[in-house]
Amino acid sequence: MRFHLAVAVFIAPLCLWTNLIEAAEYKYPYHDPYLATATTAILGDDGATTRVKSQAVHLPGLAGRNRLPSLEGRGNLSVSLYPQSGPAPLISIVAGVGSNPYFGIGPYLASLFSAAGFHIVILPSPMSWNFALAASRSGAPGYVPEDARDLYEAMQRSLSFLKDQHGIEATEINFIGVSLGALEGAYLSVIDATERKIGIAKYLLINPPVELAYAVKKLDEWDDWRKKFGLDKSNELIGKAINIVESFSDAKLDDPAVFDRLAKKFAGFTTEELQFLVAENLQIQLPELIYVTQAMHDQNVLTAPKDDMRKRLQEAKGLTLTDYNEKIGLPLWRRQLAEPQADIESFIQRGSFGQILERLRSNPKVHIMHNADDFLANRKTIEALKAALGDQLMLYPYGGHVGNLWYRENKEYALRFFRTAP
Repeated sequence: MRFHLAVAVFIAPLCLWTNLIEAAEYKYPYHDPYLATATTAILGDDGATTRVKSQAVHLPGLAGRNRLPSLEGRGNLSVSLYPQSGPAPLISIVAGVGSNPYFGIGPYLASLFSAAGFHIVILPSPMSWNFALAASRSGAPGYVPEDARDLYEAMQRSLSFLKDQHGIEATEINFIGVSLGALEGAYLSVIDATERKIGIAKYLLINPPVELAYAVKKLDEWDDWRKKFGLDKSNELIGKAINIVESFSDAKLDDPAVFDRLAKKFAGFTTEELQFLVAENLQIQLPELIYVTQAMHDQNVLTAPKDDMRKRLQEAKGLTLTDYNEKIGLPLWRRQLAEPQADIESFIQRGSFGQILERLRSNPKVHIMHNADDFLANRKTIEALKAALGDQLMLYPYGGHVGNLWYRENKEYALRFFRTAP
């Protein structure tokens, strides 16, 4: 089991708003946002509720993607299904960068909502190798508006497949997005409001990165701590974090005392070390994504022989998210959209939250949960978000990035949101 820490954003003082949870009323125990974020490391398909059965489902991907050299037979889209025994509302879940349907936050939420009577389908993050291969038309995800379009089409295929092949009868369709999945879900809501091919009833978007460029810049800065620490210390920190998480593999996640013990262990890391672990974890699946993009579009980014998967994956480990965006994503996005002069900043800006705020504000189906100490956005972005969305935004004073997802009050709020009639 590997540790899971998600990206986060620093936000403005609480006194700026009135309709939020006051700090004195919110008993979440961790006021250090990095430590709060670290508590998500043990989340998975257990403990939030009674264990529920899930199954891996592989549905046909895009034409031609199942026969690529070195990737033969891997072109199906892999989702995780948590079915009910009869008709029920359905929730599609998409988590953050590099996530997959079988580990981490997605299965944690699935176990919670499945026990509450929902069909659950967890789709891979668009920024994962499986989505890039099976569902991304460009073969290089990362441009959010196009990723959302690909996600919308993948959802349609998955819902139809699950109905026809697995007898899933959904009384309504809902969506949960976490971190980057929440930003993609915001764009998804704009598409469905126009096209109505799915008719999504409710969206819960949890800790979306409000300004993606700011978040990527922070990740690059934190990844640079590797140079300061050196190779030996960097590997030691990663190994220590993994050992901590593995020591909680049998823990029951409905017990707050478990998170207290976990937080005490992570409290031994400095802020710089936690920042490094955040960046490292978010990019842990980036080499696989790079390998797959280069199998589809050889851009001479990797110099190792094409038939040497091990060497190419090892070489890909030396590339950052910014390297991916600039060397792989940008040329392919330019080609896909026929915009040869567009730069990386314009693509990232066009995929930001601010571009669709008015569309979100006019859509009462969309609701956001965020934390005021989430540490990858500046003050102005959250002010704009709050001003535009008002009561559509539930803002908590503490929790870092998704670090309070396991907390009783947050779980109850999410369950209540989906149980309330649209």
